Amino acid sequence: MLKDYLSVAQDALRTQKELYHVKEQRLALALDEYVRLNDAYKEKSSSRTSLFSGSSSSTKYDPDILKAEISTTRLRAAQCFIGSNPGRGHGTAHQTTLRQHPTCHN
Repeated sequence: MLKDYLSVAQDALRTQKELYHVKEQRLALALDEYVRLNDAYKEKSSSRTSLFSGSSSSTKYDPDILKAEISTTRLRAAQCFIGSNPGRGHGTAHQTTLRQHPTCHN
């Protein structure tokens, strides 16, 4: 009886270790994506200062382009967030949690 219990406990521990490693990998991917997006944001924001020096303002403030960029960024952030929390639902409570996450900017 004790051997059975130890065997089951070892299997459970092995499974938990595997889950932990998968979550570590997902976290590393999410952090890489965050760093990449943050670098892209910094590059865009620094290039905006040069845009003020005489380029046409019709393209840099185009609402359709801005909406598309915001939508794409939110989608990528949501995918990272959902990927790091696979057991959570995808409803409005999840979206609220995403908006409150410190690295997400609305």
